[in-house]
Amino acid sequence: MVTPVQIRPKADEIYLDCNATTPVLAQIAQAVSHTMEQVFGNPSSSHITGLQARYILDNARRLGREVIGAPRGELVFTSGATEGIQTAVLSALTDAKTQGKTAGKWLLFGATEHKAVPQALAHWNKLLDTQAELKAIPVDRNGLLNLDFIEAHAPDALMICTMAVNNETGVRQDLAKLEQVIRRHAPQVPWMVDCVQMLGKGDLKLAETSIDYAPFSGHKLYGPKGIGFLYVREQRPFTPLIIGGGQEQGLRSGTENLPGIAALHTLFELLLDQTQQVFKPLATLHSYRDQLLGALREAFPTLELNHALEYSVPTTLNFSVRGVPSRDIMDVFDAANIRVSSGSACSSKVTRSFVLDAMGLEDWRSQSAVRLSFGPATEQQTIDAACMRIKEAAQALRHSCLLVSDTNEDFDSELDGVVQLRFDAQCCYLIIDRQAREMAVIDPVPQLAERIEKLVECQHYRVKAVVTTEQQGAQSTAAMLAQIVCASGCDAERDNVGWPLHAQADCQAPQGCVLPTSGCLLVGNRRLYRVGSRQPIFLLSSPIAPESQAQVDFAFVGEQASVELLQQAVSAQTLLCGKWDEDFAIAEQLAELTNEACGCDLVDIPPEQQQEWLSRPETLVVDVREQQEHQVTPLDLPAQVMSVPLTRLIQFIYEHRGDYAQRPIVCLCRSGHRSAVAARALSRFGFCNVSHLTGGMALLG
Repeated sequence: MVTPVQIRPKADEIYLDCNATTPVLAQIAQAVSHTMEQVFGNPSSSHITGLQARYILDNARRLGREVIGAPRGELVFTSGATEGIQTAVLSALTDAKTQGKTAGKWLLFGATEHKAVPQALAHWNKLLDTQAELKAIPVDRNGLLNLDFIEAHAPDALMICTMAVNNETGVRQDLAKLEQVIRRHAPQVPWMVDCVQMLGKGDLKLAETSIDYAPFSGHKLYGPKGIGFLYVREQRPFTPLIIGGGQEQGLRSGTENLPGIAALHTLFELLLDQTQQVFKPLATLHSYRDQLLGALREAFPTLELNHALEYSVPTTLNFSVRGVPSRDIMDVFDAANIRVSSGSACSSKVTRSFVLDAMGLEDWRSQSAVRLSFGPATEQQTIDAACMRIKEAAQALRHSCLLVSDTNEDFDSELDGVVQLRFDAQCCYLIIDRQAREMAVIDPVPQLAERIEKLVECQHYRVKAVVTTEQQGAQSTAAMLAQIVCASGCDAERDNVGWPLHAQADCQAPQGCVLPTSGCLLVGNRRLYRVGSRQPIFLLSSPIAPESQAQVDFAFVGEQASVELLQQAVSAQTLLCGKWDEDFAIAEQLAELTNEACGCDLVDIPPEQQQEWLSRPETLVVDVREQQEHQVTPLDLPAQVMSVPLTRLIQFIYEHRGDYAQRPIVCLCRSGHRSAVAARALSRFGFCNVSHLTGGMALLG
């Protein structure tokens, strides 16, 4: 049996993503376990075991009413907030449909509302054919709802949906002011308030308000997933979402989730216990936030908060760091065992925050947003440890030149050769000669310009050229970057931005290239050639050797798809680097363009064999995490480990596709996504014994 590789124990994890979900408190987990093992009866049964279950159900409802300040109205147990939202929307729109005159009316929702709300409104509006129109209530730069807009539209609204606390920014709406405006102009309009992020972070006295529906979720406050509850004001419209059985007084059929309800029972007891010390007072939570914010600002001097603290609950910080994408910060935090999230849901595409967009914040802040959120049960030692780790993570980012240091520390990014930077599917290439401290940039992307500037400043590169494969007239990014980072000799010709006027016209053509070249440029000891001028391609030679003709090692082909033209400029071994790479091919070879068979099949081995490979010294582990992640959490394995971020995979393929062709290789990253990309690319280029660790470091024992 192979012993699983140990990275960092779970106890070392600092979890700061509580707005997404929370860990289950030990006493709540114990209540769930006890109920499953000892009080497993059906609450609808009339025997003793059923009556014991009924007691937990009824008592949990009683305690829940105390917690939210609702002695009147209904408290219905649900599977979570999403079900509560669906039930509220269905109830309001069914009642409106019954009364008629729904066409041309508004369904109002906050522009920063959780997506569950507008999607539920659109869904039931269509199914019930209410013919209303969805309308987002604008917010200001603080995330506060526009009261004038509500005042103007409330009289013709079928329903109004707002939230108490925003899940991304922690911004807290003034419910008293909202109520005044809504009820002054629409006394009877159904009003739903998403209270998911409010529970445990402030007083709730719902029965003293005119809020009609309020959904809650247990897993946002140390309970398990799959349990929640919905408050419904007395005598307000109600239509069951689930019918058939009569449970929950006929309001929500289906056998109740008693273990989940027992979890809420214990949670409610804690919230009502004046002597408990699990949940910290607001003053302590504010001190936690101040401490974390101080550490973040020290680590990231260009940090911008995306919300005003005076309008936010103390458990959420949403920030952006100019020039550093949220993915880079999240990855290095994850490597440091700090769990945070981006401002919006992550995906393989470029993320941005619709919440920050609605607030009117700048694009760079929306695209770079990071959310740090803790819970009211967080301990002081967790905050202290988080502040130390934040500083470690920032140090790693400085070593990788993603943050420019204001000290004289000799950081070394180890970049050498061809580097591929990406923004979504767009690719930008850096040709770097580390020894000569020279660099050329090909096909710069606007969103990466600041990152390139930082790298130049950090490493003191002499930028020899900033060029583009785009047609003339579409070169604003290259022109801008050339003006900022080019060395004094990087004066451009009019028809190709950044191609130096002094580029030699009589360069010896590289081997195999029969097309005319427009001179060449030395970057270190390699020649960069331009072929064509209207929509050029660029060829990078092998290192110059005495009395030998240079070969074309790399071709930067932009959107050039002409196989016939490329066959006249490159060889079968040339790595073709395109401007767009939607399939994460990393690079291509000439044979692939002509549909010739090449490369090897990816090795598919079970996890047990992968673990066995990792224990063998002859195995090469290709760690494709970024350099800063590798620095924060290096791998200690019997196998040889090489740090090869995806940005440098092209150079790795160029240097090793001959000597590592048969060597056992395991690609590894944090989650398994990047390693899968690397493994596919390596196998296509003739690395014939390649696997990748499915699930990545997250699933290592």
